[in-house]
This record gives sequence, structure tokens and C-alpha cells, in this order.
Amino acid sequence: MKPLAYGLVMATASLVAAPQAVAQPSVGTAVYVQIRQSFTPVDGDDQCVGTAALGPVRRGSSVVLSEGATATDSPKVAVGQFFRSRLRDGVCEALYITSAPVMPTFNVQFAGPGGEVSPTFGPTPSEPVTYQPGIEQVVRVDI
Repeated sequence: MKPLAYGLVMATASLVAAPQAVAQPSVGTAVYVQIRQSFTPVDGDDQCVGTAALGPVRRGSSVVLSEGATATDSPKVAVGQFFRSRLRDGVCEALYITSAPVMPTFNVQFAGPGGEVSPTFGPTPSEPVTYQPGIEQVVRVDI
């Protein structure tokens, strides 16, 4: 993937604080989602939205990060906001921005604007980011 210049510079201003229960310091975190199926192209500011179980991946939705574990009920550590989506080479790419503790893995779940939730994905590894001011880690979810 090209550097997360896909709009992160402007997005860092919309970081969402992690829940108060988190004892570790939080850093700017991008959640980069690639949906290879279960999406549909749309006109407008965004170029695609999730469908079926991935229906919550759309404008107005949130991403919920929890501690990376095989149990899906692990403690939640951050909630982030949808930033944008685009179609690229037949894949729907969505970007969420949040502030989360530095952790090796996260479980990822999407919550739609109407309260619908996706399945939980993970544990998903995080990677350090050194090329984007304000963003220190990225979680890539390839669905």
C-alpha cells in the first residue's frame, strides 16, 4: 500500500479518545480495511460501502478495537470514526481513525450508524507507522 497519505494528514484532527479505563498512553491509530467481497460501489463522497455482514462499514459508522485475543469478548480499548472509503483495483478500501494504546494485536469490530454490528475480526496485528505525522500505528484488516 502506498503511504497512508490517503487522507490521514487531515484525519488526525478527528482522533477519538480511548476509554478512560485504558492505563497505557494512546497514540494516533489508523484502521485500514480492505474488503474484497461483500461491498457495493456508491456515488458520492465515498466510493463503496460494505454489504451483508459488513454492512456497518460505511459513513457514520465506528470501529471498536479490543485487546487482541481469541475470545471475542476481550476488553474494548478504543472507538474510532469512519474517515472515508474508495475503490481501488476492484477492492473497497475503508479508513477509520482513532487513538489507541500501542498493542501487538487487536480484535476489530464495526458498528453501523443504526446500531448494527459486524462479526469480530482478529486477532489482527498492528504495525508501527513512521511516515505519517500524528499516526503511530496501523491495523490492517483484509476481509
